[in-house]
Amino acid sequence: MINIRSLLLVLCLLNPLNLKADDFLNDEDYYQKGIDLYKDAQFSKAFIVFFNLSEKGDTNSQFNLSNMYSSGIGTTQNYKESLKYSWLCALGGEKKCSKKIDKISKKLDEKAIEEVSGEVEKNLKDELYKKQNILYALKLGFWYEKFSPIVDVEQAYIWYSVSVTGGLYKAMKVRDKVGEKIDANKIIELQSEANKIYTNIKYFVN
Repeated sequence: MINIRSLLLVLCLLNPLNLKADDFLNDEDYYQKGIDLYKDAQFSKAFIVFFNLSEKGDTNSQFNLSNMYSSGIGTTQNYKESLKYSWLCALGGEKKCSKKIDKISKKLDEKAIEEVSGEVEKNLKDELYKKQNILYALKLGFWYEKFSPIVDVEQAYIWYSVSVTGGLYKAMKVRDKVGEKIDANKIIELQSEANKIYTNIKYFVN
């Protein structure tokens, strides 16, 4: 016999009345909702919208989130989170976010910047392996070459190589340019490492 309570729970979950209007909005409309909420001074609700879209990689939302964290609007003021989303936004190609990085970095000590740096690096790698989106390999290349507090051209070369192998051929130019800064004997080792990473991402990560 079917458990009545279980049946009622299933029916409740399937009830269209449980669906929210936001479930039917595309990202562009959802972002506009966030803007409207912000303009209406409903900052905590706007924060939720921008946070959700930031997790999907939307650079405009990441920029807004960075500003809200730095100012303490809609959330508790948090310079570390502001720097994190400024970095992620800048890695998406937004120049306005690059300008904000220096401003926020001046408000943090070396240890805090190092902690945020580790979070950004982990975020990029997690997204790469979870989504198997090779664009994150390119972002990791940019990260190690241009944004990381400690520039590492060897790591940049590895991730640029992974992104090219994955089909982002526009990365060939930056890969080869970085490669010119590395000793020839080291390049062979880095190419082997890049191949192992790409193979792992393509064939062994669920």
